Amino acid sequence: MSDPDLLLDLSDLCIKTAERTLVDGVSYSVRAGKVTAVIGHSGSGKSLSARAAMGVLDVDPGLVRGSLRFPGWSGDRDWFEGVRGNGMKAQRRLLADTTILRGGYLTYSPQSASSALNPGRTIGRQLEIAIGRRTKPATNIGQVVKDVLNEVGLPARAAYALPRELSGGMAQRAALAIAIAPQPRIMIADEPETGLDPVLRRVVTELMLEVARKHGVGLMLISHNMDTVDRVADVVVKIVPVGSKPTLEGAPV
Repeated sequence: MSDPDLLLDLSDLCIKTAERTLVDGVSYSVRAGKVTAVIGHSGSGKSLSARAAMGVLDVDPGLVRGSLRFPGWSGDRDWFEGVRGNGMKAQRRLLADTTILRGGYLTYSPQSASSALNPGRTIGRQLEIAIGRRTKPATNIGQVVKDVLNEVGLPARAAYALPRELSGGMAQRAALAIAIAPQPRIMIADEPETGLDPVLRRVVTELMLEVARKHGVGLMLISHNMDTVDRVADVVVKIVPVGSKPTLEGAPV
């Protein structure tokens, strides 16, 4: 029987370059309204596996093993079919084929808000673009922008600001607003606490969790902060050095 809450299923991922294996045997899933935390040492392949889960593979020969499914979007289709072992040409085709899911069904927030925000566009304009990716087109875009800003604790006037005019905490909130604006089913947050002080880290993480659960979004949290992981994760996936296998650990809800 299919799992109606299963949104993403990545299984037995193995990626190689000509010289070495980058990740081997990585598996995880994301479910609606739940938090899957991905942990591991720097360089273990956390971000690389997350990119692969979005259909972004850019090393050669690259994908040699694994499967990728989005049951909430494309049923039982394995998006790695025809890509495994076929090098960069097949990976570029996968990148093009999955363009439609990135920014709509699935959104990604990089480690730093400065990487998520376009420095040359106001926050409001960036939100308008993100809202335009919704499955059901929104009406009264100006009001929707205000509503999204309010949901992440930003004033309506933030719509007229450029990223450089925001404090670090406000920039993180703006990046979260842009990530949720398309009404995605999955949100991938890559080290969202990077560069923030301890108080602000907790505020940003709790806000992200609150918004994700309010909308039934499946949240994949890539993190080094075990205090945060222990507090918020439903499932913890530990990516360990190549040659070992990742483990799944139940974490307190």
